[in-house]
Amino acid sequence: MRHVWKLKYGSHTIQVEKTLSSEKLFVDGVLQDEQLGFHWSSRLFGKVQNDEGETEDIKVSIGLFLFKVQCRIFVGERLVHSTDIQWEG
Repeated sequence: MRHVWKLKYGSHTIQVEKTLSSEKLFVDGVLQDEQLGFHWSSRLFGKVQNDEGETEDIKVSIGLFLFKVQCRIFVGERLVHSTDIQWEG
């Protein structure tokens, strides 16, 4: 089981990977946080620069609910990705 969520944030790429043995947060291909082992839920933390050059915190929540993996990604205080929400272009 491998799940990958990838999104653009400004000129940056945020990628979250979940396998049976780990969860990882990458920004522009650089590993920023990692949790090893199997978890029903976990949090990952990182940082990214916005278009104004300010550093913003990244918080990722991953959980296994009713055999479905859910992922929510926050930048600052804003939800920028959720597996529960169908984003419209």
